[in-house]
Amino acid sequence: MGLRNFLNRRPKTAVPSDLEEAWVELRQSVDESHLKSFRACSRNGRSWTEDPETVRQIAATIRRIMKDTAEGPKDSPAR
Repeated sequence: MGLRNFLNRRPKTAVPSDLEEAWVELRQSVDESHLKSFRACSRNGRSWTEDPETVRQIAATIRRIMKDTAEGPKDSPAR
């Protein structure tokens, strides 16, 4: 399943508005970063796709990586 298909698919059950908003944030982060794909899994065996806070954390991580990449290295390692 491609990333676009995954991000655009809808769960079969009703989704709380908070979760919908979190998915909007993730979709925006992915679109802005031009990601082709990414993988995520949970440590506790529950689906991260149904937890608004986890979805937001993934979006924040993508934004932070893109910001850090755009700014370049912060400092050089000592040699």
